[in-house]
Amino acid sequence: MKLRSALKLPKEHGAWAMFYVPFALGLLVAWKITWAVPLLLLAASAMFIARESLLVWWRARNRGKRNDHALRLLAVYFVTAAVAGAPLILVYRLYWLAPLALIGAALLAINGWQATEFEDRTAQSELMAIGGLTMTAPAAYYAASGEWTPTALWLWALSAAYFASSVFYVKLRVTGLHAKKQEDKQRARWQCAGYHSFLLASLLALALTRSLSLFALIAFAPVLARTFRSLFRPEPRLDLKRIGITEIIYSLIFLIFTTLTFRLAS
Repeated sequence: MKLRSALKLPKEHGAWAMFYVPFALGLLVAWKITWAVPLLLLAASAMFIARESLLVWWRARNRGKRNDHALRLLAVYFVTAAVAGAPLILVYRLYWLAPLALIGAALLAINGWQATEFEDRTAQSELMAIGGLTMTAPAAYYAASGEWTPTALWLWALSAAYFASSVFYVKLRVTGLHAKKQEDKQRARWQCAGYHSFLLASLLALALTRSLSLFALIAFAPVLARTFRSLFRPEPRLDLKRIGITEIIYSLIFLIFTTLTFRLAS
C-alpha cells in the first residue's frame, strides 16, 4: 500500500500549493520564527490532511458501509491538531487563532459535505475552499510576529485572490475544449475575463493610491498575462503537466514579490 493511500493524503496537487505557499508567505513577511510556528504548522497540516480521511469515511457511511481505517486516521489527525493547537491558545495566547480554527473547521465540514454530494467542483465551492486554505497566511504571520495587524488580512486577501485566478483559468481552458454547449463556453469566458479584469483594476488602483507597491502587481503579472493570452488566443490542446509546472513557477513569483511588497514597506 502506497504511503499516500495509507495516510489518506490529499490528491489535489494544487491544494498543497494553496495551503503551504500562503503559510510560507506569512513567515517571510513576519521575518521571524518562534516556537509557536512549528506547532501551528503541525496543527494546520493535520487539519488539512484530515480532509481526505473525512471524505472516505463520510462516503462509506452514506453507502451504509464502514471504513474503520479512515475513521482511525481521522481521529489521529484531529487529536494531533488539538494537541498541537492547544498551546497556541493556552501558552502563547494567540487568541486570534481560535476564530480562524473555527472557520477552518466549518469550511472543512461544508466542503466535506459538498464532496460527498459531488458538488465540490463548482466555482463557488472551490472559491470557498481557497478562502479556507489560504487562511494559513494570516495564521503564520500572527504566530511568527505575535501581532494581529492589517498586514495579516492583506496577506489573506492577496493569497485568496491569487489562487482564485486558477479556478477561473482552468475552467476557461477545460470548458473551451470540452464543453458541448456554446453558452457554457461563453459563460466561462465572461466569468474568467470579468474576474481578471476586476483583479487587474484593483491592483492598479492599490498601486496608484500607494496602498500597495508595484511589487504586488508584479506578483500577479504572470497569472494575469497567461489568462488574457488564453482569452484572446485560445490554445488548441490542454497540457495538464505543463500547466502544473508553470503554476508552480507562478506561485514562487507570487511568493517572492508579495513578500517584497511588505518587507520593503516595513
